Amino acid sequence: MADLAVRSAALHQRSEGMVRFETSPDQTWTLDADYLYRELDRLKPIGRHFARRIWLVDLCCDLLLLASLPSAFFLTWWCFAPPLALACLLRIGNRHAVGRLAVEAARSSTQTFLYLYNTGALWLDCPTNPSSARERHPQ
Repeated sequence: MADLAVRSAALHQRSEGMVRFETSPDQTWTLDADYLYRELDRLKPIGRHFARRIWLVDLCCDLLLLASLPSAFFLTWWCFAPPLALACLLRIGNRHAVGRLAVEAARSSTQTFLYLYNTGALWLDCPTNPSSARERHPQ
């Protein structure tokens, strides 16, 4: 419960890991992909293969980085740069994949949508079309 209070207090901060999507013309939802990336256990009820895939790509990135260090010592000094760049690109892609997978799962299943909402990873953002919101709620 305290985790949810801390997360709701931090909603006003924007990060690169936020994924916004529309469910209707006047509703925009925001998903915190960074939170799901840090807490892979939250993805297991959505699909066990999602968490395994993310973990496996992260493991490959770590192994790539570990393999680049000896190559810099035994081959040439710049041999660490291409694996480092590839590992960074894989990590960034992996973080974006978490957001894409969670959004697609939320769109396809109401139960998944409610699960992400109750964990605090998903919340209602501002209406997409403010003019339609004013028509529905005249002042």
